[in-house]
Amino acid sequence: MGFKFTKSIKLGKFFKFNVNKKSKSISVGGKKLKVTVNDKKKLTASLPGTGISYDTKLDGKKK
Repeated sequence: MGFKFTKSIKLGKFFKFNVNKKSKSISVGGKKLKVTVNDKKKLTASLPGTGISYDTKLDGKKK
């Protein structure tokens, strides 16, 4: 198992910017709802503490 590096920078009460070796993301939200968008065009919405989340790709292509 290797080492992982993550840097989180709080940008106010509800915003957080996360950086690691492979990606960057911004999170918005708090205790009731959290939405994260990363540089791989993926959106995640979750209800913290419940284990409920929804992931989707933001590539703009329709099937």
